[in-house]
Amino acid sequence: MTAAGFEEARVSAPQDRGYRIGIDLGGTKIAAGLVDIETGAVKHFRRRPTPVAEGPAAIIRDVADIAADIIMLANAEGRIPASVGIAVPELVDLEGRVCSDWNFSIETIRTEIEALLGIPAMVDSDVRAAAHAEARFGAGIPHRSFIYVSLGTGMSYSLVINGQPWAGANGFAIHFASSSLALPKDDDTGLTVANAEDFASGKGMQLSFARRSGRSLDDGVRTLETLSTEGDPLSMRVIDEAAEVTGRLVAQMVNMIDPEAIILGGGLGCSTGRYREKLEQHMRDNIWAKRCRSIPLLLGALGEGAGVVGAALATPSGNFRQTTRVTA
Repeated sequence: MTAAGFEEARVSAPQDRGYRIGIDLGGTKIAAGLVDIETGAVKHFRRRPTPVAEGPAAIIRDVADIAADIIMLANAEGRIPASVGIAVPELVDLEGRVCSDWNFSIETIRTEIEALLGIPAMVDSDVRAAAHAEARFGAGIPHRSFIYVSLGTGMSYSLVINGQPWAGANGFAIHFASSSLALPKDDDTGLTVANAEDFASGKGMQLSFARRSGRSLDDGVRTLETLSTEGDPLSMRVIDEAAEVTGRLVAQMVNMIDPEAIILGGGLGCSTGRYREKLEQHMRDNIWAKRCRSIPLLLGALGEGAGVVGAALATPSGNFRQTTRVTA
């Protein structure tokens, strides 16, 4: 978009709290839309690849460009967005500051987007945004407490209590599989140290298959699922092992937190084949309390839109926890 285009978006965007822009900035794609925050409806949905190879400036420019396009479409309809919310796959503190650079270095994205568009911008972790959206408009509506588990390229989670994601003391309560764990070897010669996310995430599954077979997967985990349905023993083994690791981890969260439900999101989490079947089996087998073994294991109801809707629910403080749940 030209400078004139950005200026047009700026000058015609007074405050109206009924509509906000939601942007889900991922490692591979940017998804965005105009969100009615009273209903969760998304209009003017847009998607484009994330220009990671071009660097932070290009990423921020693309985010601003797609937001400005949506603002102008909304303005033409008399719908005036009050803010832009951006969900990112990084650590974000309670003030909305990006505090990690696992996928890309975008610490200045909030201030730069505000400068380009002239309306408030808020930032938070993508898993917390998606969990908030599911609490407000999706599978979490009936539940006072649930754990939202995002399974895709990486693995992350958010605990939701009374409709609000729990961010933790610093805003960093999103990890459950990122730390290396150590257990004694069977022959008592030392410890085995392993990182569950490196092994059981979508990326980890692809790397595991490539390491064992010497082949890459054309369409990632989708190819792995296809091969497994055709009876390929290696693909079935990779899926089964990853699902068992994840199922045991989710069971441990149930044992520790005792939520009303588990909601799975992300491309891998929302799959319905062998991976989902094995994950559920190992989760239930490893929950200690008999009463908890029947805990609902649900798929996110909002699909790809969860991150977009959740990003739009961000408040000017940058803290998703400070919003108020809308009830019937």
